[in-house]
Amino acid sequence: MSQMTYVFGHQKPDTDSICAAIAYAYLKRETGSPETEACRLGPVNKETQFALDTFGVEAPRLIKSVKPQVSDIHLNNDSMVTEENSIHHTMDLIIDNPGRSLPVVDDQKKLIGIISLPDIMHAYSDPFQEDGLMKAKTPYRNIIKTLNARIIGDTPEGVVKGCFFNNSQLAPDTKLSPDDVVLTTRNDSSRDMAFANGNGCVIISDVPADMDMPIPESYTGTTMLTEKSTFEVIRLLEQVMPIRQYVNHDTMEFFMLSETLEDVKGNMLSSPHNRFPVVTDDGVVLGTITKSSLLDYQRKRVILVDHNEKTQSIAGLEDAEIAEIIDHHRVAEVQTDAPLYMRVEPLGCTCTIITKMYQEKDVPIPKKIAGLLLSAIISDTLLFNSPTCTEQDKQAAQALAKIADVNLREYGRSMLIAGSNLGDMTPAQIIGTDRKIFTMGDYKVEISQINTGDYKSLFNKLKDLLAQMQENCEKEGADLAILMVTDIVLGGSELLIAGKQRHLVREAFGIEDEDISQFFPGMFSRKKQVVPPLMRVASEE
Repeated sequence: MSQMTYVFGHQKPDTDSICAAIAYAYLKRETGSPETEACRLGPVNKETQFALDTFGVEAPRLIKSVKPQVSDIHLNNDSMVTEENSIHHTMDLIIDNPGRSLPVVDDQKKLIGIISLPDIMHAYSDPFQEDGLMKAKTPYRNIIKTLNARIIGDTPEGVVKGCFFNNSQLAPDTKLSPDDVVLTTRNDSSRDMAFANGNGCVIISDVPADMDMPIPESYTGTTMLTEKSTFEVIRLLEQVMPIRQYVNHDTMEFFMLSETLEDVKGNMLSSPHNRFPVVTDDGVVLGTITKSSLLDYQRKRVILVDHNEKTQSIAGLEDAEIAEIIDHHRVAEVQTDAPLYMRVEPLGCTCTIITKMYQEKDVPIPKKIAGLLLSAIISDTLLFNSPTCTEQDKQAAQALAKIADVNLREYGRSMLIAGSNLGDMTPAQIIGTDRKIFTMGDYKVEISQINTGDYKSLFNKLKDLLAQMQENCEKEGADLAILMVTDIVLGGSELLIAGKQRHLVREAFGIEDEDISQFFPGMFSRKKQVVPPLMRVASEE
């Protein structure tokens, strides 16, 4: 199975971010990369939800980080035991596995305890008693496996329910229980007596693998033949008992697949243990890891759409493998460890680029995908009013509208209005709907944009909006915050300003320090009409 690739837009997803992720993930799956998933980094805004609902598409899964997790480690050790496994078998596994401990699981492989070398060593100091196998509820299969025994008669099921005796210690008239077990040897002159005391199981030692042993016809119990010597059998019978009584149920330390390696490392360093089980959300053990496992992991593979700046992307991006970038914005601080496919075009929308890629690869665009691509182009170009809009955007939108079977203008106006009822939104929601963070020289600048057909509601929230913007600046260490409220009916945008470095907007747009906002006719694009003037002013200082 190939590695999963995650496709996502920026942290404050707009319609282009969400729709580009869905459409490009579909294209990748159709062109030979089936393990590709569209994701999102934030909540779906009302405009985008309108588009998703219109075309019957579910919102992508929300992810918060691509930091390395336990799920990215190569789990190459799946050794584990159950409480019924023998001391002998468990000790062999512990010795063979670094870390000197093993997870103990139930019959569904769910973690119930840990057994370590110090725990199991107690078994070797406990004296062997004739009722020891019975008290420990020793499964017969442990005896058969440990002695590598051949069975004559019925293979016994369940656990030992009687006592253990050596044939040499029995008197001729001893009467035993059918549940008792007797050990004799091939060379024992009184071997036949082992079958005559009423016991249900006889173990015969020193029997070569190619030798058959005569069994009295009158004996109806089970006979086990083993090549091992009498001394070895007695020694091993001390180790066939199950580990149940030695399992540690109280100080289990384990990790779940979703935990980050950063957190795991901290826990490992403070733990007295050397090996740790890895479990699913249901507690099923998948394997174990040690400190050295933290060096053997697979970085998450990602494709960025509608952005390329680290400050706008997901947590842990520096630890991921960036396979591709599809974008229509300026190229900022892109750094990768390996070559990647990067397609950046000066178009009004990422989805216009993706539409071209469908055409170039001769992949038919399904109706639902066409509707999403169209929605993104309408949103990013403000129904072709934005100066970022190009002829290619218009041509792509017209073709997509035919596939999606909608009236371009009517659907476009309905979608933009659906996402623009400011009266129902809190200041935090208005500001956070589409907010991007830019580094401009020595300044950190937050620029939010919201499209609306409900421009008048803005002034009912003016004080609260400015207070929220100022709070964001103080909380996030931003020097300047701008809210761009764009109305396609009025044909422009109102810029609201907060933050300490207001001189940047004064020099870029002529907004005086005493003014909290100003309307700019014909201003539709954050990318072309707001960011460049601010960048120029900041770079000249």
